[in-house]
Amino acid sequence: MGWTSRHIAGRAGGTKRPGLRPAPFAGSTGASRRRMITRGTTAMMFTSAADASAGEQLELTHRVLPTGEAVVGIGGELDFGTAEMAVRYVSRVIDCHHGPVIVDLTALGFCDAQGLSALVRMAGYAERAGRPFRLVSPGPSVVKIMRITGLDRRFLVPPASPPA
Repeated sequence: MGWTSRHIAGRAGGTKRPGLRPAPFAGSTGASRRRMITRGTTAMMFTSAADASAGEQLELTHRVLPTGEAVVGIGGELDFGTAEMAVRYVSRVIDCHHGPVIVDLTALGFCDAQGLSALVRMAGYAERAGRPFRLVSPGPSVVKIMRITGLDRRFLVPPASPPA
């Protein structure tokens, strides 16, 4: 059985990035946090004061499959305020895992140019580390922006056609 980690982060908006602080788990006690950690799952929420009311977040998760692939999930918004955090997170997964890395974009609701740049940087980091890297399950809005920028040719592999 593989292991899982989860990280939820609030956006850091504007040109000056405010300090992030851990937010308490809703209704949790220290004992429940310890149980969560001993089960191999971690969950942390970071919010900035400016963005707490907006509810804009980036959720980062990863798990290692029994087949040896690390699957990183990116959910929420991948944009100017969250892109750097996502790159650091995926880079750490690449550093700690010596097999293929799959980035699952199923839960990604929004991606801007900085978000696309972050995906390119993640792929480049994996390539330099010698790890296979691929994106899976991007939503229609992400596919659209990839097509507009030409990144679909790098990241979106057409399904294999059956032999004739």
